Amino acid sequence: MNLVEDEAQLVIAACNGSLPAFEALVHHYEPRIRRMLYGLTQDVQLTQDLCQETFLAAYRALPRMDGVQLHFSAWLYRIALNQVRSEWRRRKHVLLVPFSSSADGEDELSDNSAEDLASPEQFEERIVQRDLVQRVLEQLPPASVTCLLLDAEGFSYREIAEISQDTLSAVRSRLSRARLAFQKIYSSLNSEKDR
Repeated sequence: MNLVEDEAQLVIAACNGSLPAFEALVHHYEPRIRRMLYGLTQDVQLTQDLCQETFLAAYRALPRMDGVQLHFSAWLYRIALNQVRSEWRRRKHVLLVPFSSSADGEDELSDNSAEDLASPEQFEERIVQRDLVQRVLEQLPPASVTCLLLDAEGFSYREIAEISQDTLSAVRSRLSRARLAFQKIYSSLNSEKDR
């Protein structure tokens, strides 16, 4: 079954109580949700907990949803972001960090292939770049990091607005400012590294 073509049918079936349909949606979206959550927390255990809570909340809410009208992807990402926001309020110290997983390769969140390890120089450069990205993101406001992560996942401005429950103009403005701030901080840190 090609999920892209059949997602609408799966969503309708899941809203009508089909566990296999919901499991197919989980199988498709879990890696993406996990990657975003990990990018926001940089904590494997917290990511696993938040991912589980996201899908549990979605499963509980699906019977109340109209499967025909539901934009499942945006709705699921919004649930995940709400889980992170709840955790931020509880902990007040969850770290915001990079777009990709840790360098040690021990977590299952990475999409890296064996080709990435082919050259020690390339591997070392990737580690340095990841560290720079992490340091930049730590200096940006959480809302900006969220927009950048969703943009990196390929969501449109409209989808980011829907997920973050913000206006389209606010997302455009925030993303524009976040990109400029990211570039400025990254350039500054990169030039320090080269000294």
